[in-house]
Amino acid sequence: MIHRRISFVRHGLMLLAAALLLCGCNKTDDTATLSVAVADTPTDNATSVLVTFTGVELQGRSNVPVLYRFTAPKQVDLLQEQEGDSAVLLNGVDLNAGNYQSLRLLVDMSQSSITLSDGSVHPLVIPPGDDPSGFTLMSDFSASSGDLLKLTVDFDLRQAIILASGDYLFRPSLRLIDDANMGQISGIVASTLAIGGISITSASCSAAAYVYAGDHVTPVDIDPAQAVQPVTTASITLDSVSGNYAYTVPFMIPKTYTITLTCASGDNPGTPNALIFYPPRTVEVANDMTTEVDYP
Repeated sequence: MIHRRISFVRHGLMLLAAALLLCGCNKTDDTATLSVAVADTPTDNATSVLVTFTGVELQGRSNVPVLYRFTAPKQVDLLQEQEGDSAVLLNGVDLNAGNYQSLRLLVDMSQSSITLSDGSVHPLVIPPGDDPSGFTLMSDFSASSGDLLKLTVDFDLRQAIILASGDYLFRPSLRLIDDANMGQISGIVASTLAIGGISITSASCSAAAYVYAGDHVTPVDIDPAQAVQPVTTASITLDSVSGNYAYTVPFMIPKTYTITLTCASGDNPGTPNALIFYPPRTVEVANDMTTEVDYP
């Protein structure tokens, strides 16, 4: 396992710097600057997942929400924001310094949809009992005076979209990441690798990396009813230059994880199955570093 220093692409860095030059003289000692972006871990058998965002809301200790309502809705194709890419929703807005407990993405689901590989387009449906107006992430974070706070909300669409009775239910699996405190995992997968007797080159292999929090975790299929679930997943794709396969798991909070591979990532997450996994490995993710895990 090798670690190397990397430089993450910061969302709208030049625009943010220009904004600070223009408005820095008006800032008070208790003001920070906030940017929020959204990124995606892909789903299988889809070519587009459009989600329409209408605003961002923060909740602090004062119990008075801080609302940033967009002047016009922002529609994002989440499948375009993979492997470290992201779409900016807020760029360099003022935020009162302090502690915050949650971030909420406001959405218009009537303008959101999934396009499948066969070209058919289907609405994304919020399951009964869930709030259709937005998605809340309960996660503590703080902004100090003069901070440039940059947050990324990572969607794992492989866990979020469930086919049930003909409807594509959308219950997002979300992670809130502070861009100043994250690393990533990446690796090369040899074209000779087989998982449960299925070659990774086989058309029947829907290959992905599954990442779990903690060390020596026994991997399981995606099943919202179970306590042990992947923190995130990543597709394994062919590198046409080398002839091998590769994957990248971005936006990882520095800590210990268990990583494994499977050929069955395309199954319906609403139906738990006994998947076959490649022997799992324990990895350490450090801030602003890439942890390389190659197979075999």
